[in-house]
Amino acid sequence: MRNIAVLIVIGALFIPTITHAELSPLQTQTGSNISLSLSSYQYREPGIMSLKGSKIGLDMMGIQQIGERGLFIRGDLRYAFGTVDYNSNGSGSATGEPDWYIETRGLVGKDWGVKGMVLSTYTGLGYRFLFNDGRGITSAGGQYYFGYRRASNYFYLPMGIIHRCALNNHARLVNTLEYDHLLAGRQISRLSDGGQGDWDATNTQSRGYGLKLSIMYEKGNLAMGPYMSYWNIRQSDIVPAIKNGSQVYKNGFPMGWVEPKNNTIEFGFKISQQF
Repeated sequence: MRNIAVLIVIGALFIPTITHAELSPLQTQTGSNISLSLSSYQYREPGIMSLKGSKIGLDMMGIQQIGERGLFIRGDLRYAFGTVDYNSNGSGSATGEPDWYIETRGLVGKDWGVKGMVLSTYTGLGYRFLFNDGRGITSAGGQYYFGYRRASNYFYLPMGIIHRCALNNHARLVNTLEYDHLLAGRQISRLSDGGQGDWDATNTQSRGYGLKLSIMYEKGNLAMGPYMSYWNIRQSDIVPAIKNGSQVYKNGFPMGWVEPKNNTIEFGFKISQQF
């Protein structure tokens, strides 16, 4: 409820600016905006574990037109934070784990006028860093398990299209669909947090993709609407399991650490002030 109240207050501050703004054209315009969001977040390793919670997000965007042919460059920055609840059939559950991520992108795009609407295509390079603090002790089946910190790094290629059309009440509808191709990923697991002699593990992730979708109602310099973000990452490589400086063996075979295939989905609502 506290998160919702914060968004209501911010929205109330934005609303008075509507009556003083003129209708924005459909083409991409030079300028910037700042957005606040509230979302539901879930990370899953199917059949193994899940993290569920809510996040508050802050987004900033800057756009610069290039020449008169509809070209533009754009920079995005997003920070989202909150807590998540951990649940696993094998190692029990925990609540209130700190969990946040930061995402930044540099994009280049072009506007295309099509029968009373504008389509803007874009691509570029993106980076996403996520941190989860799962330190603590859980139990299941009479066994105790030690949690640890995790850091995810994704470098990806975004490819998107924005559809803009005018509405009868001097507003516009802006729909965005984006596909993100994972270029390189790295997962750092601070296994040493358990205090059991385990060495930290760094796994490489090379296969995966993401999707982004948003539907924004814009009038004057205020925009609002729902959005969705999704990631699907395949299993990583395998790195040796090291304890107290030595390779771990089980039944005569060397053991290793792997980052399982996983998916992340986030649904939210965003309010944006344009400048």
